[in-house]
Amino acid sequence: MYRRQGVRGFYAGAGPAAVQIVPYMGINFALYDYFTRTFDSKSVGGAGLAGTIAGGTSKFLVYPMDTIKKRLQAQATIGLNHRQYKNMADCAMTMLREEGLASFYRGLAPTVLKSCSATGLTFAFYTFTKNFLESTHDSMAAIKNEDRG
Repeated sequence: MYRRQGVRGFYAGAGPAAVQIVPYMGINFALYDYFTRTFDSKSVGGAGLAGTIAGGTSKFLVYPMDTIKKRLQAQATIGLNHRQYKNMADCAMTMLREEGLASFYRGLAPTVLKSCSATGLTFAFYTFTKNFLESTHDSMAAIKNEDRG
């Protein structure tokens, strides 16, 4: 890859990744916050459910940009003799013109399922750990207060 494209080849898809991550994480945390307020915010199960919904929804909404990123990365990795896409905008326009709107959503189901699982588990483990550390801290504080009294 370096011989064909130089250092630039290692950063193929970085533009779409950078553009995608801000709305993805913003939507993810906003939805998580909303749903933890709706469900029991201290519950590990509630946090897992909120994370599952947030992760799946946010990935669904940014998936077209994810597809563009993957195509640019694949183009750099496969080592085509000619570049099919010049940049992010060219990739999007070429996909739309030659393959239609559906091309932006190929592989959506497994990607959303993975995001649901990963985000749900992440927030469930986060809540479990947070609850454990808070209860440990509260127990230690109570013991210190008993020793003083």
